[in-house]
Amino acid sequence: MTFLALATAGLTALTLAPAPPAQFDFSDCPSLPAAADPAEWRCEVLVSQAKISFGRIGDLDLGTMRLTFAEGTLDGEYAQAFGALRDEPTRLPGLPGTSVRLRYAGYSDFQSSDQRKGAIDLTAAIEGPLLHPGCASTPIHSVLQADGPTEVISTGPLTLKFSTTDNQLTFPATTGCGPLGPLLDHRLGLPSAASYEQTSYVRLRSY
Repeated sequence: MTFLALATAGLTALTLAPAPPAQFDFSDCPSLPAAADPAEWRCEVLVSQAKISFGRIGDLDLGTMRLTFAEGTLDGEYAQAFGALRDEPTRLPGLPGTSVRLRYAGYSDFQSSDQRKGAIDLTAAIEGPLLHPGCASTPIHSVLQADGPTEVISTGPLTLKFSTTDNQLTFPATTGCGPLGPLLDHRLGLPSAASYEQTSYVRLRSY
């Protein structure tokens, strides 16, 4: 089942929800495969606000993220193309001048089912004046579950709002951080179990 089909399944009435926290930006829509028919594809932009807990860090607001991907059919089969994940840096409490931001780690699958909303691999990039460039966690595999019903913001263009959670995350230790890496892991309590919750607005555009 496609992302949109599952998102709209079960909607019996138009439920107006608050406007999204930021403007939708389709500049990261990916190029389609050479054999793709643009009429059978659409670009989707998700503007999300999320919160994560891990190790010694609880309920850290991650600010606004923008995820862009395309989905359609290729040779008669469902297919996807990833665009970009853009995230703002978030200050880490108790670590002056140090921030974290989520980055795409090379895998995503947004075909929804009754068991999940989608899956993605992320890294948590950690930036600070005493840390080496490239300091980050090893990949975090997240499988997002729907948390409540989908709301319709608008039907022209179609804009939806929904919430997701992942309470089975593992937040691994960092790598590439330099001599302070072990101290950073100790301060953050890594590796550890983690939980993630997210509210997303999604808008679609044809190619």
